[in-house]
Amino acid sequence: MEYQEIIQEMISRKQGHLRMDLFNLYLEKLRILESKTRIHVCRDPDDDKFLSCAIDAKAIYIVSGDKDLLDIRDYHGVKVITAAEFCERFGL
Repeated sequence: MEYQEIIQEMISRKQGHLRMDLFNLYLEKLRILESKTRIHVCRDPDDDKFLSCAIDAKAIYIVSGDKDLLDIRDYHGVKVITAAEFCERFGL
C-alpha cells in the first residue's frame, strides 16, 4: 500500500515523530472507498483525488506533506495538516 511506504519513509527520516505501531492501529480500521465527488481545486490535479475522497468520507483531516495540498489548509471543512501537526494535536 502506498501509504505504508510513505509512512515508513517519513519514520526513517524522523518526520512528525511517527511510529509504525501506531499507524498499524489506524490501518486496522481503514476502509477503502471509491470517491464519487469530482473536484478541481488543487494546483496539482493529481491531488484532487485526496480532497474528493476526504469529502465523500466526511473526513475531518487530510494528513500530508504535499505542499500543494497544505497550501489549501481547509476545503469544505476538511483540514489539511502535516503529520507533525496531527501528532501534536492528538498527543502522539
